[in-house]
Amino acid sequence: MTTDGHEQIDPHRVFALVVGIESYGISHRWDLPGAARDAVRFADWLTGPAGVPDHQVNLLLSPLDRTRREVSRHIYLPPTQDNVERILFKELPACDGDLLWIYWAGHGYLDQTHQMLLPYADATRDWTAHLNLEAAMRWWKGAGSADGRFRRQIAIGDACRVDARGASKLAFGEMDYGARPADPGRRQFTLYASHAGEVAQNLADRGAGQFTDTLMRRLNENTLDQSVHGLVGIARSLQADFQLLRTKGLAWQFPQFVIDRDWSGSTIFGDRWTDPEFAGPGAPRLDQIGWKELGALLHGRDTPAHTYDGYRWAFDITGCVLPAHRGLPPGGLMAIIHDLDARQGRQRNMPLTLPFIRYLAACSPELPWAEAADAWVDDTRERLGSSPIPAPPQPDPEPAGLHVRLTEDTESDGAHWVRIWLYREGVFEAVCESDRPLAMSEVQDRLARQLLADQSGGATRIEFHVPYGLLEEEFECWRLSIGRRGKEIELGCHYEVLVRCPGERDGVAGEHWRRKWQWFKAHGGTDPKAVRELRDGDVGDALGVFLQATEPPVCVLAEVSQQRLLDTLDAVLDAGVPIAVWPRRGHAVLDRGGLVATLAGANGMDVGRLPALLRTLRIPLPGAPADGVQRSSFPLALMWDDPERVPERRPLS
Repeated sequence: MTTDGHEQIDPHRVFALVVGIESYGISHRWDLPGAARDAVRFADWLTGPAGVPDHQVNLLLSPLDRTRREVSRHIYLPPTQDNVERILFKELPACDGDLLWIYWAGHGYLDQTHQMLLPYADATRDWTAHLNLEAAMRWWKGAGSADGRFRRQIAIGDACRVDARGASKLAFGEMDYGARPADPGRRQFTLYASHAGEVAQNLADRGAGQFTDTLMRRLNENTLDQSVHGLVGIARSLQADFQLLRTKGLAWQFPQFVIDRDWSGSTIFGDRWTDPEFAGPGAPRLDQIGWKELGALLHGRDTPAHTYDGYRWAFDITGCVLPAHRGLPPGGLMAIIHDLDARQGRQRNMPLTLPFIRYLAACSPELPWAEAADAWVDDTRERLGSSPIPAPPQPDPEPAGLHVRLTEDTESDGAHWVRIWLYREGVFEAVCESDRPLAMSEVQDRLARQLLADQSGGATRIEFHVPYGLLEEEFECWRLSIGRRGKEIELGCHYEVLVRCPGERDGVAGEHWRRKWQWFKAHGGTDPKAVRELRDGDVGDALGVFLQATEPPVCVLAEVSQQRLLDTLDAVLDAGVPIAVWPRRGHAVLDRGGLVATLAGANGMDVGRLPALLRTLRIPLPGAPADGVQRSSFPLALMWDDPERVPERRPLS
């Protein structure tokens, strides 16, 4: 036993995989000076101060020529896919050890579910072979031939965590290491050099990664026992170091660690795994009375609208960091409550469950249930001695908008009946109705007059309700004489322009449509499951059945060719998917790095921001075009079909 009561770690039962990749076969532009040196520094700490035998540290390096002499005193293998996967999944599991270290320095990406992808040195553009770190850790968490061994596992990644969808020329593919049932006795700790979306900085003057450089200063101050048992303290110290560097403008990343329970099995927010500043008893847990009353209150209720907003707000007002995973915990309302109750929060007198239920009550349209939920919060708060819960913030008001419905006239060629509503503050007001079928140029004139009229009410959004045949009409590119002195203005540069097809939402497709929209409202637009990317190879006869099988996806990003577009839109409508984005004809290949990369950005995808984001992207770049006519720089169509915002359906004809 050590002096602080922890079981002493035997360095002879410690094994490691240490990887540093400076040179990649894919391109010299991927050169990353310092990564191999960082890996050697970490390996030297393991075999030096930590006392781990040399032969138990597997060192894999791909040094640049300038680094090769510095690392030549070490025996190492190249970090190819065969070498890494052989050692990690075959040789190490056969070893008799208690503790596994994984250290990786190199390039890194995140897939759409925020799993870290670490390319191997022999990756290519056509097949970007990589280690999926989270999938590998799940494999090691499972029980197998090493049952009873490697009860502690630590992974450290000094790599960027940028969205892989931004690397449109790479082909990562799926990495599956096989399903293994999780062993609850195994504990894992993962430490990342940066948060999701951030680049891990390299210090050219030191030939080192900024994260590893800072980490090694902390590790060199500790023994093996102190380092392992004090990992949270070391991680917190690293975060403090980087916070100071950020305030001085010397760093842009912020390290992040992920754990579920400590080495003894205590929950993440209990005992030693809390922030030292808030050491001591945490927030009170729900008592038996609270659970019993809450069970009755939530019995039979689906996940309501704004559930994810309430989940986030609970963390905000209790000073607790939102979990690294995006989206809600699976399993419904009671599962979310269990998740919140286990996490508690940094305010010791406010359990996260109380503000969460308060938020749901404030957003509920069912007044009796909202009153009962508020009463439960008040009674539970008083019984547990918690602080008063502030009133939840009001949701952002919906933008005022014009809804333009075009109904095809069966007796004329290309003419449509037109009706226009103003939607404002939750109410539809009919403002315009044609007395005859109009040609498309006349529709444009009618819309222009309406936008200039007083009753347009400051609309910022225009929603076109159209028959299936008009989905390819480029409404956002319409040029209307609504500018100063009658100047022509491109509609999509000044308004959020959406297309809708509610007439196609009949039969079982209508049920899927409403179900998916309810999921979107409850889970928000940042959940990785909300979005499905489609390319030509994904489009087939069974696509519609596949998309409707579960509540998500609620949004399809279709970077497909013109030949596959109608098949894609058919599948979207068949499945009831309410939101879709696709390039207009002739623009299947986009010049900003791809559709997915452009819409996702560095901080991941937020479906709710699409209408405003596309308006911004459609604004032309500076510089006069050759023909003198400014056009959208990003011609994208956005289907945004909200089943709760459909005006009356009285036929005009």
